[in-house]
Amino acid sequence: MTRPHAAIRSRLALVALLAVASSVCAATKLRGSEAPDFALRSLTGQNIRLSEFRGQIVMLTFWATWCGDCRAQLEQLGEMHARYQDAGVELLAVSLDQNRKQAEDMIARLKASYPVLHDQAGNVGKLYDVNRMPVMVLIDRGGVVREIFEGFRRGNEEQYLERVQALLRE
Repeated sequence: MTRPHAAIRSRLALVALLAVASSVCAATKLRGSEAPDFALRSLTGQNIRLSEFRGQIVMLTFWATWCGDCRAQLEQLGEMHARYQDAGVELLAVSLDQNRKQAEDMIARLKASYPVLHDQAGNVGKLYDVNRMPVMVLIDRGGVVREIFEGFRRGNEEQYLERVQALLRE
């Protein structure tokens, strides 16, 4: 009887490993390539195109109001943006919420001073293979994807800071 259970456990382990591998592959396939350009309307009504930020370091984050980790990440990225904006670091926060009003309410509570874009149809999220949230894509001054961070835990902001500072030194 233990033999069938062992076989089932082995199959489940393999399925889990393949799921993780496919997630990692989806997230990293953009690394080292030019960031796909897009244009979205901001919550303030402006149309914003990613390519307008060429020459700056861009922290592009994908989030939604139902994601608790997203709020924590936005708070940390907002602080980094305030600290490094004058050095050429920009934060673009892409809401994947269906309901624009919910995104507006959350951003108002956060007192965001950076552009917040609304991707209601999820087309830009698909373009960047966002399959979990939050996702932060770090884009260098030349428009190349340098890092992709999936998920957020306290302490991740130290990794973000290291990578942003390294790009500022380039």
